[in-house]
Amino acid sequence: MVDKTRVAHFCLITALLIGGCGGGGGGGSDPAPQQNLQSASAPSQPMSLSSTTLTATDSSGNTWTATYSSTPNGTGTFDGQSANTSAIALTISENGTVVSTEDSTAYYLVTPYSPLGLSGTTNGTAWTATITSYTPLPATLTVGASGPLDSVTYTDGMGNNIGSLTETYTVTADDPNSLFLNVDAAGSVNGVQETETLTYSIGSDGTLQGLVQVQVTLNGTTLTFT
Repeated sequence: MVDKTRVAHFCLITALLIGGCGGGGGGGSDPAPQQNLQSASAPSQPMSLSSTTLTATDSSGNTWTATYSSTPNGTGTFDGQSANTSAIALTISENGTVVSTEDSTAYYLVTPYSPLGLSGTTNGTAWTATITSYTPLPATLTVGASGPLDSVTYTDGMGNNIGSLTETYTVTADDPNSLFLNVDAAGSVNGVQETETLTYSIGSDGTLQGLVQVQVTLNGTTLTFT
């Protein structure tokens, strides 16, 4: 059985680090055969994103949807530090019925961009995700490159540690006009081991063209959102 509460977290941390689960459309393609793009500028951070919906089907044939949005929301305070914020909303549905809702606030510094963490609620239960280490993406993404992104600690509404995640990235080829930025996360939250991979399409100028795929494995069940 899929842990619906943890599915609702699948994109929030990466949304804070990369800029969100979605983006603008891709450009046109050259009809002449070309070599796949080998390097691109890293996407700018942070990004404001309108509502984006992804779908997945589990091994029992159930259809899942995840609808996400992120909007700048002024300033706030995280762990005593003044920061810029974004409001994030995430809704998970199974076969058309809402099974989980999540509302959170992302906190980050600018110039240079540095994420601090998120605080929010999932189905009314409070939590906080704190970035304990962060390595920015390189200015240029090159096919074959890989490296660390961050470490994250989760606490509940009472401040008790409930888990942690680490994230890394790889860059792989896509087509002559874009490449793939893959973000892999692994860890445990509320005693549940989880892994996830988010694959973004990045244009040569660093434009975040879209979230191509999200693969999440929870309690032995793999969901692939596209």
